[in-house]
Amino acid sequence: MGLFSGSFAPSAVTEERMLAPIPEDWTYAQAAAVPAVFLTAYYALVELAGVTEGDAVLVHAAAGGVGMAAVQVARYLGATVYGTASRAKWPVLEGLGIAPERIASSRSVEFADAFRAASGGRGVDVVLNSLTGEFIDASLDLMPRGGRFVEMGKTDLRDPDALRHSHPGVHYRSFELLDAGLDRIREMWERVLELFAR
Repeated sequence: MGLFSGSFAPSAVTEERMLAPIPEDWTYAQAAAVPAVFLTAYYALVELAGVTEGDAVLVHAAAGGVGMAAVQVARYLGATVYGTASRAKWPVLEGLGIAPERIASSRSVEFADAFRAASGGRGVDVVLNSLTGEFIDASLDLMPRGGRFVEMGKTDLRDPDALRHSHPGVHYRSFELLDAGLDRIREMWERVLELFAR
């Protein structure tokens, strides 16, 4: 299982460092669901955001593939997780261990007021973002003490220098998984599979 580029086909060729053996007790469907989402979540939260125990992490679209993986990674790291999703998917987030007061809609910027209240005005330390426009602005306003804003989206990229002036202490980083490089992807694969085994 692993990462490759190209269209759907009966076979694919990729660099060996982007592959890992499928654990014996996994189905092909399970194996197909893991690589992109867990490697992306791990890279974003561990490598780029440096999430540590006690951090407050906001995961947007937390009921999506990368979102659900990010919730699991953040909770493993000891973070307090806040998540947005459509209301119909809130039970999914509760099932992942997010407290109801730390769940809000991804369809309205009201999540900012809800999470500000739930955190006692403290806000969050890390935002893993995939939203655009006013949702980014509302998320930035949830970082009054600064923090790490990690951007997965490509349609509303912000200027890191401008954000440093408008939101002091906020470190903004947009990324793609392959930015990590093949050797680091191989190392992350080993770590992610070790965590699954445990």
